[in-house]
Amino acid sequence: MRVSFLAIGEEIISGFREEKNIRNSSAYLYSLGFSTYIQLVGDKKEDIKFALKQAENFSDIIICSGGLGSTEDDITRFAVSEYFNVSLEENKEALEYMKEKLKARTGKDNVPDILKIQCLIPAGSKPIFNKSGSAPGFKIEKNQKIFYFLPGVPQEFSEMFQNFVLREIKEKFPHIKSLEEKVFKIFGLTETQIQKYLKDIGIPESVKISYLPSFPEVTIRIIGEKNERFFQFCDKVKEELKNFIYSENDQDNISKVVGKILEKKGFSISTAESLTGGELANLITDTPGSSKYFKGGEIVYSNEAKIRLGVRREVIEKFGAVSYECAEEMAKAVREKYNSDFGLSTTGVAGPDPLEGKPPGLFYVGFSSKNETTAFEFKFNIGRKYTKILCSHLALKILLDKIK
Repeated sequence: MRVSFLAIGEEIISGFREEKNIRNSSAYLYSLGFSTYIQLVGDKKEDIKFALKQAENFSDIIICSGGLGSTEDDITRFAVSEYFNVSLEENKEALEYMKEKLKARTGKDNVPDILKIQCLIPAGSKPIFNKSGSAPGFKIEKNQKIFYFLPGVPQEFSEMFQNFVLREIKEKFPHIKSLEEKVFKIFGLTETQIQKYLKDIGIPESVKISYLPSFPEVTIRIIGEKNERFFQFCDKVKEELKNFIYSENDQDNISKVVGKILEKKGFSISTAESLTGGELANLITDTPGSSKYFKGGEIVYSNEAKIRLGVRREVIEKFGAVSYECAEEMAKAVREKYNSDFGLSTTGVAGPDPLEGKPPGLFYVGFSSKNETTAFEFKFNIGRKYTKILCSHLALKILLDKIK
């Protein structure tokens, strides 16, 4: 069976906003055995109607996101009413639900006119209640096809898709052959290198693999029929890439994984950054709850700042700020200053010009614990922005390898 996704909005087709709704929802249905197709559509009624016609001719289920708000460019409901040649009606159930939500939040159940617009849905359609926002969605069944229309706000779309659309599809189509999915989050290999590893293992014909690179890591999804051959292949991949796989949870990132272990084991960390200029601390604190294990950090960009932290002046004079020795002393000094279990440091040449006679892309990551102080050298001349991002992730990967 076929499912078409329509993402509606000028901000999407213009590239001003990333489309976030389709990726995960499409993956869910694909794993259930549906063939999925995607269209991006602008905020024009004729374009929306044309896209609906294409999708209806091609698919059994059509899922649309966007254009259900109260602003002038929210025209999906109007395009849909014209497409199905039905009037828009103020849905009593949707209006009552909105009143209840407003009363719970404000103590008043008076619905402003601008919000009442959101309760207009095509005659004969069924409202889909929005627990995370205000605009309801709606469902239409016609000509043995099912249409779902949901808001474009990612949090609202996700909740309504998971709790209504996906659940209903599973109930209506229990005969669809489910596929198994395995996810590996990989750091330290490029997409091309991963493909070579998997090719050497031997990919079964019944297995499909998708590669989702997001610098500096790659997520791979392995999808296939739920049988012994599928699981054997996944086990081989896990064994072959064990030094590079840091998680099997699609929602994880390296900061989350490190944070979970630090919190579970009661460890703490502090950072001293030169090259990364706060990027490492930012990466750590992007994870909710990081205050439980992140004690603090220092941006020691100048040599004098490094010395004030605790790096010996003679170390900088002899080896330079961009050196194995300086990275070691930075990591140790910040660990001692913050009385943390671990200290991480970064120092290097982001570029584009050399520094102290050392080339762009050369950098060091320092690691310190009560039992060990060491540093690691890397050379990646990939520009300032990506060098800082890569160095920060490498620092967490080094920490992960030490504590897991």
